[in-house]
Amino acid sequence: MLAMDKPAVVIVPGAWHRPQHYQYVINGLKNLGYEAEGVELPSIDSHPPHATWEKDAEEVRRVILKYLDAGKDVITLAHSFGGIAMSEAVKGLGKESREAKGLKGSVSRLVYMCAMALPKGQSYAGQMIPTTPEEEELDKQRKEMQEKYGGIHFKPDGSMVLDKDVCGMALYNGCDPEDAENAVSLLGSFPAAPLSVPVTYTAYLEIPSTYIVCRNDQALAACIQERMVAQGNGALHVERCDEGHSPFLSNPNYVVRCVRRAAGENV
Repeated sequence: MLAMDKPAVVIVPGAWHRPQHYQYVINGLKNLGYEAEGVELPSIDSHPPHATWEKDAEEVRRVILKYLDAGKDVITLAHSFGGIAMSEAVKGLGKESREAKGLKGSVSRLVYMCAMALPKGQSYAGQMIPTTPEEEELDKQRKEMQEKYGGIHFKPDGSMVLDKDVCGMALYNGCDPEDAENAVSLLGSFPAAPLSVPVTYTAYLEIPSTYIVCRNDQALAACIQERMVAQGNGALHVERCDEGHSPFLSNPNYVVRCVRRAAGENV
């Protein structure tokens, strides 16, 4: 595949995260001739904290349209909570919708990297409610760990900050310690309210989609990821790996290969 034929890749960070967290993946894609960039989410460090994910979705859409308007196709790659902003941002940007309007360039594929892939009407908070004995036990363990070690703290304005001494265990298990330390130092605050705001659109029913299940994820349990895959009723192509919640740090080459396959490469 020639560089001019390769889609651009737009990366949507998860809660608390910034584009710099995904630099290994961005560099890996650029070295292979892909245009790639991460989106600076307005909700990170927002004051007052945002009440919804709408501003994030608007910014993701703005970055996507920059490439579409230039006639480029786009693959979007979302991490964790970023799956919501990505899904909302691509409404009407699939190939069929764009071609019906006589427009070149479309979002050719969505990639959910241990991310929220929600059906219309569901929220992050709703999706996280345990539905099986396994999920109930994991939720119990999570609450016990948070009570013992801490984790998320709420600022007076309602935004959430992570306890940087302990969040590495959940977010960056399996990562090089130096990479994990740097990642923790980059984390910002994130508003709590968007977690309860339902999505308005089931993106993977319009645009072909891939879900990367991370079996050793300590932040978004693999069983919850698999439940989201099952909710898709076959709409999501699945890639599975043994990484934690941050495969973009622990195994960026694997994530790059997933994106290349999403672009149609045989790797």
